[in-house]
Amino acid sequence: MKKFVTLSAAFAALAISAPGWAAPASEGSVQLSPAQMQRLDTDKNGAVSRSEYQAFMEESFAKLDANKDGHLSKSELPNNLSAEQFAAMDANKDGKISRAEFLQQVMKEYKG
Repeated sequence: MKKFVTLSAAFAALAISAPGWAAPASEGSVQLSPAQMQRLDTDKNGAVSRSEYQAFMEESFAKLDANKDGHLSKSELPNNLSAEQFAAMDANKDGKISRAEFLQQVMKEYKG
């Protein structure tokens, strides 16, 4: 069974480039392969719950945060992420993406 997780347009490029994600199924969504589904579905019930998805995204943030300062700078994000997309994610406009900003954005459009 294939599952789709819809991400906001601002995070589509980030999620696709994050470890473990497949190519986009359509603009704004990511299709999980069976192996990815198995990895995210930790309770093995055939679906990725909100908590399982959040745990995966927290792990993704930690992997992207190369200098381990608790924020994502432009240099830690994929090159194909536009300045406009970065600005949209940077809710407090401090020039970096905090863990809270990251999770707020990716969880906003979670579809289970």
